[in-house]
Amino acid sequence: MTIEAHRDTRETRHLSALDAAIDILTDARGDSYSPDQAFDELLDTSMRHQVDIGDLAEALADLAEGVDPPDGHRRAREVAGRAWASLLH
Repeated sequence: MTIEAHRDTRETRHLSALDAAIDILTDARGDSYSPDQAFDELLDTSMRHQVDIGDLAEALADLAEGVDPPDGHRRAREVAGRAWASLLH
């Protein structure tokens, strides 16, 4: 399989979304909030609400960009909205 074929795998999307979600949270929370703290917040929220962390990260990125989530991510979008909508607006 070529590199191009790997670009759109679920794992690759989740890794990209995790990076984006960490950036979103660190920007929103300010300079004193580290990427490690942002990851811990994502992980804690994921575990508390029993939502896949990659799906949650994608939902947070979609929420920040104002994009509607794919059908399979509705639960993750609801959790992301409850957790971070007020922080983003």
